[in-house]
Amino acid sequence: MNSESSRKASGKIIDEQILSDELKIFLLEWLEELRVQRRYSVHTISAYENDIKNFFHFLNDHFAEKISLQTLRQLKISDFRAWLSARISVGMSPRSNVRSLSSARSLFNFLAKKNLLDLKVIHAVKRPKLPALLPKPLNESAILDFINCATFFANDPDWVTDRDRALFTLLYCTGMRINEALSIKTSEVASEIKITGKGKKDRIVILLPLALERVKKYIFSCPHDISAGYLFVGVMGKKLQASYVDNRLQKLRTVYNLPDHASAHAFRHSFATHLIQKGVDLRSMQELLGHESLSSTQIYTDVDDYNILKIYEKSHPLEIKK
Repeated sequence: MNSESSRKASGKIIDEQILSDELKIFLLEWLEELRVQRRYSVHTISAYENDIKNFFHFLNDHFAEKISLQTLRQLKISDFRAWLSARISVGMSPRSNVRSLSSARSLFNFLAKKNLLDLKVIHAVKRPKLPALLPKPLNESAILDFINCATFFANDPDWVTDRDRALFTLLYCTGMRINEALSIKTSEVASEIKITGKGKKDRIVILLPLALERVKKYIFSCPHDISAGYLFVGVMGKKLQASYVDNRLQKLRTVYNLPDHASAHAFRHSFATHLIQKGVDLRSMQELLGHESLSSTQIYTDVDDYNILKIYEKSHPLEIKK
């Protein structure tokens, strides 16, 4: 693919004036690979591009020269550390630095595949340590009261209330990510639905009778023809967006006295936390959540150690025989 078609695929070019012509071409080819071969979303590609833009701006100031392949070949571990430190000094978080380093490694891996540089230095750069972030579930009684309320906004048409109740019930019932739920087609609605999650990993989610009943009620009341399209739509009949759902939840927090962390993703955290508190094993929860690694699921055991201890004491054979 030539540089012009790559330019159109990317949507913009990273600051041409600070890059050599040769590096510009490879940079565009890398962005095109992310789009076509890796099938990254527009938002992900934009994040990678912004990270590399920041990296090249730093190198341009650091070396006071136009950045070329030769510049990248001569980088030392101290140069990468200086870049990450500079980001921290202007308020960037360690989590942001992890992503930025990942973006740089992606570009370097691309160039290494073309035998343009080696990866010894960048692979020697240690990943910034991240503070442990525990998921914040909603209180069980609060979430049940919320999804069972008669209406959410008084001025909403009945079908919008049916839609929101079906969506919130579905999220809590299955632990789906919000974008997974919003990607369901009406034709896929059944007691079991195949979902494609992160990393293109498929899993089956099971809808409890109440969730399926509420979804079907919404389908019946929806004034738009959604039979051949997405299940959840807005007032104009177009696919519902995650940002819209979180915006509505933000407004509902004060009305229903929900905590500040009440978001669409909090329903997923609540699903996992409440089931683990009731004795569901980690392997099963890993499958239900669609986690690639069990370590991603284990964070839920740290949310409420007291409840885990109660399950242990209640379930262990030595305790039962007392």
